[in-house]
Amino acid sequence: MAHDIDVLIAGAGPTGLAAALALTRHGVRVRVVEQNAAPSRHSKALVIQARTMEVFHALGVAEDVLAKTQPMRGVQPVLEGKQLPFVTFDGLEGPYTRPLMLRQSQTEQLLAARLETLGVCVEWGVGLRDFEADEGGVRVTLSNGESLGAAYLIGCDGAHSLVRKQLGVDFEGSTYDNDFIQVDAKMRWPLAEDTGYAFIREEGALVCLPLGEGIFRTIYIRQERPEDAPEEPELREFQAVFDELMPGEVEFGEVEWIIRFRLHERLASRFRVGRVFLAGDAAHIHTPAGGQGMNTGIQDAFNLGWKLGLAVRGAAGERLLESYHDERHPIAADVLRFTDLTFKTALGSNALVRKLRPLILPFVLGNRYMRGNAARTVSQLDVNVRRSPIVDDRRFFATGLHAGDRAPDASFAHDGASSRVFDLLRDDPRHLVFAHYAQGHRLAALERGLDPSIARVIVANEGEELEARYHLGDGPAIWVVRPDGYIGYRQSGDEPEPVLEWFQRTLG
Repeated sequence: MAHDIDVLIAGAGPTGLAAALALTRHGVRVRVVEQNAAPSRHSKALVIQARTMEVFHALGVAEDVLAKTQPMRGVQPVLEGKQLPFVTFDGLEGPYTRPLMLRQSQTEQLLAARLETLGVCVEWGVGLRDFEADEGGVRVTLSNGESLGAAYLIGCDGAHSLVRKQLGVDFEGSTYDNDFIQVDAKMRWPLAEDTGYAFIREEGALVCLPLGEGIFRTIYIRQERPEDAPEEPELREFQAVFDELMPGEVEFGEVEWIIRFRLHERLASRFRVGRVFLAGDAAHIHTPAGGQGMNTGIQDAFNLGWKLGLAVRGAAGERLLESYHDERHPIAADVLRFTDLTFKTALGSNALVRKLRPLILPFVLGNRYMRGNAARTVSQLDVNVRRSPIVDDRRFFATGLHAGDRAPDASFAHDGASSRVFDLLRDDPRHLVFAHYAQGHRLAALERGLDPSIARVIVANEGEELEARYHLGDGPAIWVVRPDGYIGYRQSGDEPEPVLEWFQRTLG
């Protein structure tokens, strides 16, 4: 099949735009089609987690995002009028720690603007109508009647994904019984404007998140929907709850968006079928507990981008492409379990959980270790791909990082100047092969054996921060940081042969 384009992306939400950016930095020819006639003006997803900011750093949009965001200091849970321990993110490691609040519409604008500087514009009002895939490519028909051939197709077309349905991929899960109403509006209230609040009560919960400039997102979650509840929620429903919590102290102003909705939890059985891939809401949906959804989708895209980039060039085969499902499907399943457990523990309607909640929440949040672990999980800095078939620890390390872990940022001396791991990942989309105290002849053999279009050797002999973050000793070591910022391979010793064998196995 002739290919008019390397990759067609269906859907121009955060996942589709991140996929386009990730592919473009690897030289892939992409088109992004979106059935909606124009970008959405609604805020939808809000929270940008620390790991997503690291992805944005690599994609070259972190500074633009920081200039627009509202940092959130943490979350203050209040159970039946009693304040529980404050949940903060300040103890996390890395250049980005706190959750950032930004309307999804603004996130999309920033990603699309960056994409335009790279020569790719979203095709608004053009949807995917049909496709046929075989071993040679994907024949696509668009809503404007155009037919084209693509090497690969990525379905980023949301929870009702046409791509997923046409593939026949199961999307099993369930629907929550709770009633959810949400409003984004100006508010006058007596509490901090850089903090999220969760007021948890027997009859339901009220969650307030700051958007900046006196605007808050308020979500009211009831155990069940009242029979007389209107389809379109009314502001008085929120005001009534605030009047009980803080009589006379909360007043709503101009409303940006108000909506009533149901929540679902579903996971696609496959994230890849041949030359077609699913990402974001097309692959997984869940409760907004912990602000995980958009972030997980963006990281789907970043994981897939470099793999398709190598496949399009003919530099990688089936093993690497299949690793997208192998790595991201278990992560999405973990996210669904975490968000479901968090939601049901804090807000669920189960009678036993509701009875035990006054004991469970103070215990969990009062434990410093458990509170810190929750912050690391929510930030997604602890997400790893250790279970992946394409990562390898050839030598045992008793402590510290392992292959499959996120590569932390650190400074070190390189080529006579100070460098940082994250800046190298931003400036160079290749694999970075770090050599620590490698002997000269073995270092030369390593460089000769690597394809310079795929990997770059970084001599990193000096740097206290690097040695501490990567748990390096006095002896030689080699580790490979993949283009998506995860450690693909690690060994003690400086023998080049195991490293070269790993590249050969991984890329096929």
